[in-house]
Amino acid sequence: MEIINDLKSLLFNESKEAKQLNDTFTELDSHITKEARHIDRLDRITGINALKARLVSEIDSIKHEERSSEYSFNTSKVYSGILGFAIGGIVGAVLKQENPFSSGYKLCSKQLGEKANFGNVMMAIKESAKWEDIKVIAVSRLAREIKKTESDIISSLVSKDYSLVTPEELWKSLDQFKEEIRKGK
Repeated sequence: MEIINDLKSLLFNESKEAKQLNDTFTELDSHITKEARHIDRLDRITGINALKARLVSEIDSIKHEERSSEYSFNTSKVYSGILGFAIGGIVGAVLKQENPFSSGYKLCSKQLGEKANFGNVMMAIKESAKWEDIKVIAVSRLAREIKKTESDIISSLVSKDYSLVTPEELWKSLDQFKEEIRKGK
């Protein structure tokens, strides 16, 4: 009988120890799950930060190209205007049909009146796309290259199921999304 009591006591102690281990494992599992969620949130925020850094780099590059193009355009416009004024003045003086300055003005005003848009950069997002598929679109450059208006370019992209937003609007959305992730939503 004493052996049975010893076995019962041993079994009771083992059962008590197993319950303590089970409680410890449950608590540890809870902590690990909580940390895994935290790490997942941090990973998602890091991904958003990397996306924003990539897009900012692309935008900066495009805006630099746009500033250079605008400078070149304006410089060539001035030189063309000066040349047009000189040629018009010479033609007016040689033909003596009108005042050389008036003739020069007519030619140079055409060159100086040329206009082109620069610097309109938008973010194009497909409805079904992933974050990584957001494209930086140089709307002004496309319009100049294919000789259409910026509105035509935007309409064309919208008709292809792209949503267009400014970089500032996208940054605001990304910041809100990161805040929701931080809060665990």
